[in-house]
Amino acid sequence: MHKIFANSVFMGKQLISLPSCHSTNDLMAQMSANKQLYEGAVIITADQTDGKGQRGNKWQSNAGENLTFSIWLKPKFLKPTQQFELNRVVALALLDVLKDCLPTAKVFVKWPNDLMLNKKKVAGVLIENSISKNQITESIVGIGLNVNQNNDLLSTATSMIKNAGTPFDLPQLLEKIVHRMEHYYLILRGGDLRLLHFLYEKNLFLKDQVAHYEDATGKFNGIIRNVSAEGMIKIAHESGVNKAYRFKEVRLLS
Repeated sequence: MHKIFANSVFMGKQLISLPSCHSTNDLMAQMSANKQLYEGAVIITADQTDGKGQRGNKWQSNAGENLTFSIWLKPKFLKPTQQFELNRVVALALLDVLKDCLPTAKVFVKWPNDLMLNKKKVAGVLIENSISKNQITESIVGIGLNVNQNNDLLSTATSMIKNAGTPFDLPQLLEKIVHRMEHYYLILRGGDLRLLHFLYEKNLFLKDQVAHYEDATGKFNGIIRNVSAEGMIKIAHESGVNKAYRFKEVRLLS
């Protein structure tokens, strides 16, 4: 059972907890269209039967073992060119909570906003924005975090319990994430973009390390140098050429 968060300013004050749901993002979009939401609303389900991931993938999660939820925001202070700032906010919030819960683990943000725990994916994020009149009118932030699932994980995925050896309290974990989300969202709303950019790049997976990638021209070795304000990742190729990529234009192979 999830309770309304007493210590937050606005996030989680409207909390909808469901035993089962096809997709928290889709349900949130329906409720938004019907004007049933306040900013900071959270929809969480114990069993998401048709969760969505990046690149059109599905987010698989065992019922009752993980966190699958969505948060509704109205970041009208952001222009469409600033959409990636929300990715930074969500990634940093998850990063803080994972580091706090797993202090000896190696936790990083994999561009654009996956969370890596000891080189395996532990969380995925899907942000769906609505844009009108040169502003982002609403954002639905979908988050899937592998918490207490020990079995049926992909070889490239992991969970918090696999690292800690003991289960985590899901309602407490949700509250921690929402509080950190609010913290970084208020920093964003206050306009301190440089801090968000610094913290994001400081914790970027494989930054300044040689790794194997693939783009439209083929496979190559490269080094991540930085991520632009607009969210484009800049990779130095072994040939000496520097290229900037949008999401889906480049893929990490190893």
